[in-house]
Amino acid sequence: MVNSLRIFPEGKRNCYTLKPRQGKNQNYYVRAFFYYGNYDSKNQDQIKFDLYLGVNHWETVLLAVQDMEWTHYDIIHYSVTDTIYVCLVNTGSGVPFINGLDLRFMNDSPYRSMNGSLSPVVQADLGGQDPTESSMRYTDDVYNRIWRLDVNPDDSVSIRTETNIDIQGSDDPYRLPVEVLRTAVQPLNGLYSLSYNYTLLYTENFTPEFLVYFHFAEIEQIEPGEIREFTITLNGLNYGPFTLEYLKLLTIGPNKLQVPEDQVMFSIDATWRSDLPPILNAFEIFELRPLPDSPTNQTDGMFSISILLNAIIIVINELLDYWIEGFLRFDPSS
Repeated sequence: MVNSLRIFPEGKRNCYTLKPRQGKNQNYYVRAFFYYGNYDSKNQDQIKFDLYLGVNHWETVLLAVQDMEWTHYDIIHYSVTDTIYVCLVNTGSGVPFINGLDLRFMNDSPYRSMNGSLSPVVQADLGGQDPTESSMRYTDDVYNRIWRLDVNPDDSVSIRTETNIDIQGSDDPYRLPVEVLRTAVQPLNGLYSLSYNYTLLYTENFTPEFLVYFHFAEIEQIEPGEIREFTITLNGLNYGPFTLEYLKLLTIGPNKLQVPEDQVMFSIDATWRSDLPPILNAFEIFELRPLPDSPTNQTDGMFSISILLNAIIIVINELLDYWIEGFLRFDPSS
């Protein structure tokens, strides 16, 4: 995908028109891929242009020749129209281009918001770090998520199982891939707490809202009579206690929070009666993005036509009444 691209040297705004067969009032996963790769042989230090979803700003794309990896932007979008427009806007800092564009119907996905869009900030597969990879796009992920492999909490150690986890027979709506669930992290050197801080880089003049999801699966066989019990503290908010069952999935979330201090911070702590330290298989952070500018509702035109037709009918009826009244007043003998 990243070996080819399309450039837009003409016009300030160029758009792709996406018409999913599922139509409006549905959730869709939209992903755009970018990779400069010095395709124009100009060795440009920086290329910058804007990416829009319909009439709303999605991201500012910033790329440089030294960037050797592809960049992607994801958003889960609730579309109120049958057509979704993805637009590239020239801001005078380089010719806009795109390498790939994905659209996926989210069906009954638990990732949804009818008041805006969800933008993934972090989707972390813990304990499964490959030294040659920083992310993994699993082919068996029904929601097409791209999982980062390099986001392990401080002072943690990886654990793994080769045992099969039956996700097909599970009623868990998040449907994480087996390879994500087979790995986890736990505190290092007998500690009983996992902690993680994520610093946000935002220039907007509003306090963003976030949804945080924690995914657990017990992948170690616990001795009879022992329990693994823990609580979660997320930006000062407390949740739990929770316990895990062997090879059973547990998702805690979505936990909604505002982040005025530009950090998402959580700790997972064993309770006083827990025999084992806490574990964590994966977590996700989404930004809840408002959509300040609404596209024209497709029923607006129908409503306007209806008003116009009603007005025409009223005028015709008034003319007919006037003509009939005049006919009745007409005296042929005069």
